Amino acid sequence: MSVEPSLAIQRAIRARLIADPAVTALVPAERIFDGRWRTDQLPCIIIGEGNVLYSNEYETYHDEAYLDVHVWVREEGFELAKEITGAIRASLKQAPWTAEGHIVCGVTVSKARFIRGKGAENAHAIVSVDAIMQGAA
Repeated sequence: MSVEPSLAIQRAIRARLIADPAVTALVPAERIFDGRWRTDQLPCIIIGEGNVLYSNEYETYHDEAYLDVHVWVREEGFELAKEITGAIRASLKQAPWTAEGHIVCGVTVSKARFIRGKGAENAHAIVSVDAIMQGAA
């Protein structure tokens, strides 16, 4: 059975981030996950939200997966959130990519947004990751 493209790239992103010492120096590996954030687990990186444009098998054979990587930190400003975002971007820029059941044609960190958290003591970054993939035969 083929792995859904956004799940395949989500797993690949997490594997890449937890293996990168520059990322784990800022966020412990056990706090890089798919799930809900909790204030007792900050800083954290949450991977999972996104969408997919599936190939139509007639004109294009590539799936496009778009994932949001959320960074949550406990601070009033954005300095740590921006440091973590920079480490994520540097880690994800490295090629080549592998993802279960797929050929990864390219991964791009397309943008980042920095917004205030629900409380004054939390900051939040949303890093958008775009992937072009093709199902492996």
